[in-house]
Amino acid sequence: MRALLAIALPLLLLLAGAGASEPIEAAGGAEVLIEDFRDAKSFYEKWKIKKWDSVVQLSFLKEGTEPFLRLICDNASWAFLHKLEVDLEQTPLLTWSWRADVLPSGGDGRHAATEDEAAQMYVFFPGAGAFPRLNPRIVGYTWETVPEPGTRYVSPKNENTRVFVLRNAKDGLGVWRREERDVAADFFKAFGAPPPKPDAICFQIDSTDTATKAESCFADIRCRSR
Repeated sequence: MRALLAIALPLLLLLAGAGASEPIEAAGGAEVLIEDFRDAKSFYEKWKIKKWDSVVQLSFLKEGTEPFLRLICDNASWAFLHKLEVDLEQTPLLTWSWRADVLPSGGDGRHAATEDEAAQMYVFFPGAGAFPRLNPRIVGYTWETVPEPGTRYVSPKNENTRVFVLRNAKDGLGVWRREERDVAADFFKAFGAPPPKPDAICFQIDSTDTATKAESCFADIRCRSR
């Protein structure tokens, strides 16, 4: 995990130039589709890509009829940023599927020297102070190598990033997992205050601190009602 403050400029560009997702009525309530990875051209038009080191291989694939994005990196770090304009009172649940295929050996986000994870998901909120979007508050969810699921920590590289560990090596490789997180509740747990309107969502792969390899897949990112 590179210091996510470095995303401030891409975030500002994204907010200035991208349209918002519109909520739709789905079975069980309101829902916002953020990304289903069905179309590579649409993906590149909507997402800002932050490249820190080396090259990440992107592959748009399908498992049966279900599309997904596969990321492969070797001592690399990339982040993918998308505008998120949702009403957390209406659609507070963030859902997505992900799969870890190769975990960065020794990766442990609690320490700056080993702050790598094969799969990460972040939600950006305005920060406090005079320049809220230059110093965002960030709620993160990670698939770690070492830390146990249920662990919570403050990023050692950015005190405004609060991380919830959802998976680690014990969850197995090559296995799809579906996540559902109440982003509003997690923001309150992390920062002790009700959340402001979120600005953006980001997913990331990183293996630079451990100088190792990582591979992961992402699918079907949405926000929906409880």
